[in-house]
Amino acid sequence: MPEAVVEPTESLGWRAGLPGDLQQNDTFKQFKTVGDFAKNYLETSSKATELTEKLKDYVPKLPDNATDAEKALYYDALGRPKQPSEYKFDGEDKNASEWNNAWKQKFHSIGLTKTQGETLSKEFNASIQKIVDAHNESLKNEYKTAESALRSEYGDKFDTNLELAKRLYQKHIGSEFDKDFDGTTDKGRLAMIRMIVKFAEKTGEDNSPQGTNRPTVKGVNNPYPKSQMPPARNTGFPAIA
Repeated sequence: MPEAVVEPTESLGWRAGLPGDLQQNDTFKQFKTVGDFAKNYLETSSKATELTEKLKDYVPKLPDNATDAEKALYYDALGRPKQPSEYKFDGEDKNASEWNNAWKQKFHSIGLTKTQGETLSKEFNASIQKIVDAHNESLKNEYKTAESALRSEYGDKFDTNLELAKRLYQKHIGSEFDKDFDGTTDKGRLAMIRMIVKFAEKTGEDNSPQGTNRPTVKGVNNPYPKSQMPPARNTGFPAIA
């Protein structure tokens, strides 16, 4: 009768001290001694502590279908101020309060931090200023071109015609030219001056500005000598008193 084969029994070693359900656990089998297990535990514990410290302020990605409540928690965790009024804008004292409040509400609703809000306001103001500067430069160039053309047309009577046209306007309209055209571009103001002078020339009014070579004006500090005054014509155009 053949002898029974006896399979060698695996030695548990240090695992023999573990509860029965853990003795064959693969997690512990990889360690030959309890010292190996202890060293690994200390290393793992140190890494876990380090990661915990790094992740304590971690904000998970907001899901695409997040609710308003989830968005609010997410924005607050990123550093959104509690109230819209806490945003500070670059140069906000120069803006209307309605403008500031509307943008602060918008920034708050999309979750911007105070730093992001201030940075964005600076960038916005700088962009708008570039547009304004370019526009003003364009108007300045237009005025220079228009003034140069009118000075060429009027010669040394430019300043005189300018003043007398304004006086004629005030006489017949009853208000100051500069105030009425305050919202008009300088180019537009010069065009109106030219029209007034041209109108006076076309109507033959000898008591209003007459352009570059025609004398003017009774009662408004006429710069021309009386010897140059032509005979007055009755055209029906009211004279400046």
